[in-house]
Amino acid sequence: MNYVELHSRSAFTFLEGASLPETLAQTCAAQQMPAMALLDRNGVYGAPRFYSHAKKCGIKAHVGAEVTVAGYGNMPVLVRSLAGYQNLCRLITSMKLRSKNKTAGCASLEEVGNFGDGLICLTGDERGPLAVSLQRGGIEEGRRCLNHLISIFGAGNVYVELQRHCNRQQESRNQAALDLARELRLPLLATNGVCYAAKKDRRVADVFTCIKNKCRLDTAGRLLAENSQRYLRSPEEMAKLFSDLPESIANTLEPPPKIFAYCTAYEPKPPIPSIPIFLPGPSMLFIFLIAL
Repeated sequence: MNYVELHSRSAFTFLEGASLPETLAQTCAAQQMPAMALLDRNGVYGAPRFYSHAKKCGIKAHVGAEVTVAGYGNMPVLVRSLAGYQNLCRLITSMKLRSKNKTAGCASLEEVGNFGDGLICLTGDERGPLAVSLQRGGIEEGRRCLNHLISIFGAGNVYVELQRHCNRQQESRNQAALDLARELRLPLLATNGVCYAAKKDRRVADVFTCIKNKCRLDTAGRLLAENSQRYLRSPEEMAKLFSDLPESIANTLEPPPKIFAYCTAYEPKPPIPSIPIFLPGPSMLFIFLIAL
C-alpha cells in the first residue's frame, strides 16, 4: 500500500518538532515511502537540508509550511509550483517584517488571499483553521471557514485533513470534518501530523514541552502529549488506521504530481571560477595599502 506523509514538522519548528530533517528523510526512505512533505512553522528553514538529504535517499521532498493566520490558527500549505514557492516566501516575509520578535506574528486572511496562488491548503490538526473554526462556532463556522479557503485556493486545492491519535475530541472533530467534506465535495487526506521520526523520540518532544512551559518533566502533567502517536508511520500502519476511509490514503498520492517537488532554489550552484588578475607591482601594492 502506497502512502505519502504530507504533514510533518522537523526540529526547525522550534520546541515542537523533535527530529532533524535528515532523520525524517532517512526514516521515510527506510519505510519505502516515495515522498514526504516538510511543513515547519512559519518558515522553510529546514527545507534545504530536507531536500538535499531526501535526494540522496532517493525520495521526493515536498516543500511547504504551517502559516499562523489571525483567527484561523496554523494553516498548512504545500507548494505546487515555482510561483507558489515564491508566494509562500513572500507571505512569511511579510508576516515576519511586522512581528516584534522571531516567534511572534501572524498573517491576515487577506494576505493569504494575496499570496495563495500556487499553493495547496490542508485544513490542519487541532490547531488548524478548521478545528479553530469548529471550536469557535460549530458546524456553521466550520462551513464558513472551508468556503473561505475554497475562495482563496480553489476547490481542487483544499484538502480536508484527518488525523487519528487515539483521542476522543479528535474523533469528534474528524466526524464534523468528514460531514463538511462530503457536503462541499472536498477530498479527504489522511496524515499523522508528524513531530518526530520514531516513537522513542517522543521523549525529546516532552523535554521541549517542558522548556517551552518552564517546568520539569515530573511536574508537567497534562502539558505533555497523551501518547507517542505522532511518529512517522509506515504506509501499512496508515492504511490500517484509515481502513474505513481508503480514499483518504489514496488521496495522499494525488497531490504530489501537482506539488513542486524539486525546488531549484535548493540545488547546489557551481562555484564561480577564480580568474587571476595580473597587475604591475606598484598597483598591487597600492591596492593592498588601501584595503588595510
